[in-house]
Amino acid sequence: MADMTPSLALPLIAGGQAQKHVTHNEALALLDALVQLAVLDKDRAAPPASPAEGDRYLIVSGNPSGAWTGWAGRIARFQDGAWLSLKPLAGWTAYVADEAELYTFTGSAWMPFRATITALDNLTRLGLGTGADADNPFAAKLNKALWTALTVAEGGSGDLRYTLNKQAAGNTLSLLMQTGFSARAEIGLTGDDDLRVKVSPNGGDWFEALRIARETGRVAFPGRITVADVPVLTAQVIAGNSGPGSIPAGATRYFTNALVGGHPSVVYAAAGRRGRFRDLRVVTQGAPGAGQSWTFTLQNLFTGTALTCTIAGAGSNQAADLVNSAVFEAADRWCLKIVSSSGAQPTTSILFSLLFEGLD
Repeated sequence: MADMTPSLALPLIAGGQAQKHVTHNEALALLDALVQLAVLDKDRAAPPASPAEGDRYLIVSGNPSGAWTGWAGRIARFQDGAWLSLKPLAGWTAYVADEAELYTFTGSAWMPFRATITALDNLTRLGLGTGADADNPFAAKLNKALWTALTVAEGGSGDLRYTLNKQAAGNTLSLLMQTGFSARAEIGLTGDDDLRVKVSPNGGDWFEALRIARETGRVAFPGRITVADVPVLTAQVIAGNSGPGSIPAGATRYFTNALVGGHPSVVYAAAGRRGRFRDLRVVTQGAPGAGQSWTFTLQNLFTGTALTCTIAGAGSNQAADLVNSAVFEAADRWCLKIVSSSGAQPTTSILFSLLFEGLD
């Protein structure tokens, strides 16, 4: 029969042994030293001058001195006025009180417990320097962050690709930049799959500065581009006058710059370029009358677009659509459609303007 246990080397009481309490008490003392192992320090190379009964230390120094000579890597416990050496086995864990850190014995050295962790899976929350919560299950409070590629020498490819994914086109995938937790800029796929860059002065009002179409890669600047506060001409104003020909009540007419007729016209997109029409403005000489209206709609290849406005009633002679826009390809044709209600006053000399922005 063995005279000690295989893992903790606790002494066993032999059959017929005299003074069994001595062996029993020795085993209890070892259990007291090793179970729920917590040590005061791990950085000492020599015993303290005035240890207290039961004090324990990890000896990580490669060349300890004094009563600890030859005990490198071991646990030292002060017991009954002397130091006791306890030899660890691989997998033992100790709490180092002055560091508030767990250390694990690898079989040859004591390593910080966190350094031995090589995989963390299915965490529900992680906070670095701050608390994470249900809305932000990953949160980090820090001044710098580094992502670097795993090199070929380390078994990687040397590349680094940061991948973000959203569920569907209608969802948002973006980088939101804030000041004092109030949004100021956003870059990403916000509501569709076109790349957009937006800015905000207050976190509530947004202005789109740039858009790149996902299907063609063409770049659009919904706002006015400036260099050193000087506007850069990226659009052209298209204006028209319907002339002296009257548009009677209940009629539908079409015109471009100066031609009025009963059929849609065939004027190609400005300068034969792909672009966007916006900022439709219309002014008439008079008003259509109480309960009556004139509706103006930009058409693309004989089909109405979202760009439209209406002059209604007896007190107004102008209208505008500064919200909607319509994209035209280079081969598309446009005209302005006018629909007069059944009792509207006849009107002549309708003035209109459109802004056309090239998207090529």
